[in-house]
Amino acid sequence: MATDWSEVVARYKDGAQLPSMPGARTLQVTGADDEYIYVSHRLWADKLTRAYLEKAMALLDEGKMTRNYGDVIDHYRTFIADERPTTAATVLKDLGYLD
Repeated sequence: MATDWSEVVARYKDGAQLPSMPGARTLQVTGADDEYIYVSHRLWADKLTRAYLEKAMALLDEGKMTRNYGDVIDHYRTFIADERPTTAATVLKDLGYLD
């Protein structure tokens, strides 16, 4: 079952630093609300859409998407959205959905 979004907001509303893929810089979560998780990196700032992340959580729970951190990026881009798939994978890993 997908994580309740209120738990996601509580976890990230005040920001967090998440370890990224090996060799990449730390991802900075700058906040969260009812619709987005806000993120920034050294050269950019953006947001991840709640609906896309919840769809990924559901597919992962149903076993319809790989839990492999390295492979989920392409699956996310193909089956969910081309919205910062590496960043989305980092958040999904932090939430316990990926290995």
